[in-house]
Amino acid sequence: DKEYGATGEYLAVGAYLPQLLDRVVYTVQGQNYVITPEKDGTVIAAVRARAVNQNSTNVTLTVDEDTASLSTAGGLDFKPFEPGIRAVKTSEEAPKDNPYGTHIWGQVQLIQNFETAGWFFFEVPEKSKFFSFSWDDVEFIRVLYS
Repeated sequence: DKEYGATGEYLAVGAYLPQLLDRVVYTVQGQNYVITPEKDGTVIAAVRARAVNQNSTNVTLTVDEDTASLSTAGGLDFKPFEPGIRAVKTSEEAPKDNPYGTHIWGQVQLIQNFETAGWFFFEVPEKSKFFSFSWDDVEFIRVLYS
């Protein structure tokens, strides 16, 4: 699994290639949740990402649907959705080690040399090929998948 990265004036952003999933199951505080696509012909693109405060004493990140975007090779852009809004309680078991249980969402204070890391979820057409992941909070940083 390769992390792709890019650096701005204050932040460094890393992102892995999206995993295309029919469903995402995760656990938060002992409760299992599932996220599924809302539209026919789509899947969930799960992107593991992180933002590192490299050069500022302190930054405040407000992570929401406008913070990140995922661009396809065909030039389409997709915004992430808030996992808690789309998630439904389930008795289905989460995968071993709960890989999708940590999300990047909400307000985060980062002192210098600290990071926030976790998952963004996007609903995208099946068989999408991806060009880049973009971060746009504090500053704009595009991570190219090449």
